[in-house]
Amino acid sequence: MKCLVTAIGSMSAEVVINHLALLPGVEVIGCNMHPAAWTPASRLVQRFHQVPSAKEEAAYLARLLQICQSEQISHVIALTDPEVDVLSIYHEKFAALGVVLCIPPRTAVQIARDKLEVYRFFAQHPRIRPIATTDFREARFMAFSGPLLAKPRCGRSSEGQVHISDAVALQFWGERLDGQDYVVQPLHIGNVMVVDVVRHPDGHSAAMTRQELLRTTNGAGMVVRMEPGHICNALAQEVADTLGMHGCINVEFLMVNGAPLLMDINPRFSAGVVFSIMGGYDMVANHLRCFSDKKLEPCSAALNSVYARGFVEYSLQD
Repeated sequence: MKCLVTAIGSMSAEVVINHLALLPGVEVIGCNMHPAAWTPASRLVQRFHQVPSAKEEAAYLARLLQICQSEQISHVIALTDPEVDVLSIYHEKFAALGVVLCIPPRTAVQIARDKLEVYRFFAQHPRIRPIATTDFREARFMAFSGPLLAKPRCGRSSEGQVHISDAVALQFWGERLDGQDYVVQPLHIGNVMVVDVVRHPDGHSAAMTRQELLRTTNGAGMVVRMEPGHICNALAQEVADTLGMHGCINVEFLMVNGAPLLMDINPRFSAGVVFSIMGGYDMVANHLRCFSDKKLEPCSAALNSVYARGFVEYSLQD
């Protein structure tokens, strides 16, 4: 089995590559938009390819198809939202080459990546309560009801978020964001709970929840505490079931006054998937099982541990 892992400059890349390489008979090829000397994880793959940005859809797609043919790739694992957005449209094109795209179905991706659609999809769900979300073009003409958070409707990693503290700020940002696809949500204060959940096409799933004690401004957990048996485990599995997700995804909740509010759904590995693996469940191996006709491994309760992330520097000039 040959796996092509994309965007290996992302935060989840090293753990994904390392755990794929542990599997018998798996060869890992990597690619990234930056050259190998700028990509520390390039030292971990058997071969590396530089590719265009996924924002250049036609060029990106053509290059990935070329790599799949020349390398005889069997499975593609995409690590970032823009790549999942593009690739989810082309399951059949890759299948024609005998390549399995290890990403969720297109419809599930489209809902998950659209914050307004997530709210609409789950608004009437009996157990999953999404954060109230309104199109910014409508909200700017409504009476101000409290602090708000404006964010790109299909944004990622907290990019472009704006805090709106009062009616004057709403008017200010309404003029500046006019014509841009933004939504607004009430600005809730609470604990961020992140769940890595892997769902098999047969309906079985496994989940690991952690509370993010310290996170970067772009939403990456730096210090986390595993929360075995947390209510968000079952809720994230229900999110995955309701959307018909396949493979490992990431669901974020905000605990407000003891109640979980659905905040975000990321249809790919989280930046902190390593914490779930450290907690006792190999999300990477079981992600691949979802796309290779193998059953999921059983998931035992995570250890109630605290984990922290650090950084290491490399020289890749040679």
